[in-house]
Amino acid sequence: MLLQIPGLFIVGVSLVLLVRWTSLSEPLAWGLFGLWVLKDAAFYPILRIGYETHTGSGGVDGMLGATGVAQEALAPDAPGTVHIGPERWTARLAAGAAPLPAGARVRVVAVHNLTLLVEAAEPQAPF
Repeated sequence: MLLQIPGLFIVGVSLVLLVRWTSLSEPLAWGLFGLWVLKDAAFYPILRIGYETHTGSGGVDGMLGATGVAQEALAPDAPGTVHIGPERWTARLAAGAAPLPAGARVRVVAVHNLTLLVEAAEPQAPF
């Protein structure tokens, strides 16, 4: 809530100046100020989530073991893309992993720079 203080100060000063320099009545200015405070109070529970610290492990450690879906066929010699949650990542097959068709479930086993090294998330049925 402390982050709201500068905004409240600016709105308060602006309303005081409008009362002095225009025909804005003082009761209307107080009403507008009250609406501004109510707006901040209403949005606080929603916006607070964005300011919370995340307790989960992020970065590379957060990606290891994550599962997703291959958007393209993955072969040992060519990278492709995978969706992990809402994000799209460049991915390569991990060493010794069998080629995967598009739409296959994948699991992240390592991260090299910004490329995920993946393998099949579940055993592939023989064709």
